[in-house]
Amino acid sequence: MHLFIVTRTQFAIPRALLYQKVLDIIELGTGFGSTAHHFYIVGDYIPEPLLVITKNNNALTILKEIEATSLIKELPNVIILHFGASLKGNDQSLQYFIPLTHPSFNKTVSIINKWSLEKAFNKFLKKGEATYAINEWTNYFLKKKYKDYATKIQEAYLPIHQPPIYDWASLAEAKNKLTNGANYFLAFQPIDGFVAMLKEFSIFKKWQQTNMELVFIFDNEKDQATAQALLTGYKFKDAIVIKLVSNIEPAYIAASYTILFNTIQFDKISWIEMALAYAIPLIFNNATIETNSIETAWYNAGEQFNFEEIGALSNHFKLYYKDELYLQTRARMGSEWLKAFYEQRKNKGLVQLLLTLKS
Repeated sequence: MHLFIVTRTQFAIPRALLYQKVLDIIELGTGFGSTAHHFYIVGDYIPEPLLVITKNNNALTILKEIEATSLIKELPNVIILHFGASLKGNDQSLQYFIPLTHPSFNKTVSIINKWSLEKAFNKFLKKGEATYAINEWTNYFLKKKYKDYATKIQEAYLPIHQPPIYDWASLAEAKNKLTNGANYFLAFQPIDGFVAMLKEFSIFKKWQQTNMELVFIFDNEKDQATAQALLTGYKFKDAIVIKLVSNIEPAYIAASYTILFNTIQFDKISWIEMALAYAIPLIFNNATIETNSIETAWYNAGEQFNFEEIGALSNHFKLYYKDELYLQTRARMGSEWLKAFYEQRKNKGLVQLLLTLKS
């Protein structure tokens, strides 16, 4: 079987996450010495981790898109796996769609662009042999929203493979690049909670007199610009870093002290998996947890409290900064949760991604 994995997408998926999922798929297909598939990684830009795994591996080939579209016409038993993209002139090949986000999560695109993205998403659902939801949160969301395609949407088992491994020097370099070498909390925080978190961070900084920094991650440039403007006059603005999620590197996750998640959708699950793979402790705002919903299980990956409660965030900043044993314990609990969670999913009878593909 010839399996083409397209690394381009129409949707707002951070490149680091998309490439990690490509690695996960390849690991699932080659980790046990299987020779049933030949993988073609299709893209005009391929990062170093993907280039490395192709060396001395006869089951992997890297192709530019124009090369792939030409080669597919010459090969039998072709399957295309994608995250929201089409290869020109290859409608005859079986195609499988793996959604890592949804257009409705993008709050800053115009109405026309959002309509266009929604239309494209529908097309991929309709055109594909199957749509694979790689976690139960995605599966729940898609089946609820797209009832007409429910039979095509299948929950699949795709655990995270080991993300890029960094030695201490590489982590130090990541810190230097992001915070000039300072330790930092990483926060996936919506703009409407930005000022409140700044106030809580101020209390922490006044209490500890530390060089610890706070790195905010925003989904779009509009929120990033708004946050930058709100920093004007902030006493500790030199300790605040603002980044777009599209520019986040795995090293930034691995080098972080603790990661905070406020309101999240299923598109943040891959960040959660990556953080736990690096043994980074997680904190969730339980004010945003939907009780008795499918989302609840994922919040068990970290500690939960109400971010809106006055003093709660600053106290936790202090706790995680001051108590190294507590920090390590929470990190270990998160990693153990992920291991147990994967084991449960493995035994759940989910779609085994590559085993079920029809050529």
